[in-house]
This record gives sequence, structure tokens and C-alpha cells, in this order.
Amino acid sequence: MNLKLKRLVRTNSSEQYALFDLDQIDESELPMTIGKLDLHYTGEGVYGTLLLWDDASRSLTPGQRRGFIHALLGEVTQPMGVPNEYVVEFFSPTLEDYEVFHNVGVAEEIMEEGLADVEARNRRMAPPR
Repeated sequence: MNLKLKRLVRTNSSEQYALFDLDQIDESELPMTIGKLDLHYTGEGVYGTLLLWDDASRSLTPGQRRGFIHALLGEVTQPMGVPNEYVVEFFSPTLEDYEVFHNVGVAEEIMEEGLADVEARNRRMAPPR
């Protein structure tokens, strides 16, 4: 696995990352999305949630998964200048019922593209099942 993190959101006390495996390519010739990491920084340490999509999680043994998670968290917590103690919950959801809900630019897009085009684009943006 060749991991790449892409920060999606950053606040004064939290970050959200999309996780990609550069060794896997989706049907659009883009790196495969394998999960998401949400972190919240406090004076006591780092708290968060790690989601690895079911397919990505199944490709790792439990020992490999633990090593991957500890390496990932060490990478993102060490340079932050916060205590390097962390508590992160791990989940491995299936994407069978995955949906993204948003209202970003919807009114303008509907007028310009039409509802069917917007819905088709949203389906393309969803992680692969």
C-alpha cells in the first residue's frame, strides 16, 4: 500500500483527511479512496475516528492493520506540537449504503446543469463500492 493523505478540512483544533492508496487506481484513473481520518487536537492529546473502507481493511491482517494505524497516527500527530498520546476509534464500514449529503452550490448547479447532471456527478464522486 502506498498511502497518500489529502487534508479536506482544517480548523484550529481539528483536521479531516481522505486516505488514498496510490498503488490502486479507480475507473477514472485516479488513486483509490481507502478511508477517512478525523482528528481533534486537545491539550491532553489527539482524539479521532478512522474509517477504512471494508475492501481496504480486508486486505490487511489484524497485525498489519494495527501497524498501519499506529504509523499513520504517528505521522499526523508528531509534527502538531500536541501531546503525542492519542485515542482513535477504528471502523471498517461497507459502502453499500454510502451517501454524501450537501447543499454546496446546489441551486446554481441545478439551474446550469439540470438536476440529472448534478445527480450523475455526485454518484461519480462517491467512493467505489
